[in-house]
Amino acid sequence: MTAAVWIQLGASLVAVVFIAWLVGKMGLGADPRIADAAHAIRLADEAETGFDGVEVARDRAGFAAIVRNGEGRMMLIRAHGNHFAARAVDAAVIGRLDKDYLTLTMPERTFGAVTLHLGKEAGVWASRMRSLSGRSAMPDLAPPAASSGGEIRHHG
Repeated sequence: MTAAVWIQLGASLVAVVFIAWLVGKMGLGADPRIADAAHAIRLADEAETGFDGVEVARDRAGFAAIVRNGEGRMMLIRAHGNHFAARAVDAAVIGRLDKDYLTLTMPERTFGAVTLHLGKEAGVWASRMRSLSGRSAMPDLAPPAASSGGEIRHHG
């Protein structure tokens, strides 16, 4: 091999290492997780200033959480790309309980359904959802309505 080939190979390796470092610094390809209850409460407060969460049901994998504040209002936080998105949980949200799993379907189709593995807490949170609307959490009983919310940028 000639010296020019070695120089080209070395320059290519340096460029690849630099791009990998840059991608890491930018947070691209990250796998965001909700670390704990405090992190979920902080994300809810970023989505709605003054939300002041007091209780959290965090998915076992950390991809989503439901945060309840002192007034009984709830907010769903979920991973969205390498950020987080939040939506208010109200009477228009469809809830379905399946053993240790609670699936929430927002009226906003683009947000999608979110299934949380909550273990034994799933039933408690499903019950809280029923109390929001004063009726069963059966999907066909929930009226369509718009939901407010915002996207949270994750800098982690």
